[in-house]
Amino acid sequence: MNEFFVASNRSVSVGELSVHQLQMHNFDEWQSVGRVIKDFLDNHPDETAQKIFDEHPFESTQLIAYSLKCSSEQAVDLFKQESKLNILLLDAAIKVNEAFFSEPKPKKKHKRSRNTKQPKQPSWFETFQYLTKAGHRSDDIMQMSYGAFIGYLGAAQKQRSQSLLTNTNLMRAAQHAKDKAYAKLADELKSNDD
Repeated sequence: MNEFFVASNRSVSVGELSVHQLQMHNFDEWQSVGRVIKDFLDNHPDETAQKIFDEHPFESTQLIAYSLKCSSEQAVDLFKQESKLNILLLDAAIKVNEAFFSEPKPKKKHKRSRNTKQPKQPSWFETFQYLTKAGHRSDDIMQMSYGAFIGYLGAAQKQRSQSLLTNTNLMRAAQHAKDKAYAKLADELKSNDD
């Protein structure tokens, strides 16, 4: 799915059913079942939705239910009404939520010596604060799909890196510039911002 599909939180139709992108407000609920299917896909990249459903029927049903925004019981009732619907829905749920299922595993970092501390992973609150500082509202973040969340987080990180690089270059220029040359540079930058 493309970035506009993800950013606008669109869904796809399977028959008369809408398969939605998984959202951040219930990440804690769907992440565990999604992780089981993601791990299976990572270890068996060429497997079909049928094989995934056969190996992990509970998790597959849960994922479909979250994607349909219904209960597991309602999803099972749908499966009983039409054969192979479960496979079509699981395939659609995986494709619609490609950002989660195709996300690469984090690289393992080299062990550090005992004297240096491992950097602490940021908490979800810190990540949300980072996006809030970048201009997003908390309510909007919770309604984002996982794909949009990851996309906006990456964009905010890229913007921050660019800002730090620009500030570093300005500090270097200030250290090496004569007073008049630096004042001229600062004036040029101010006029470019307007």
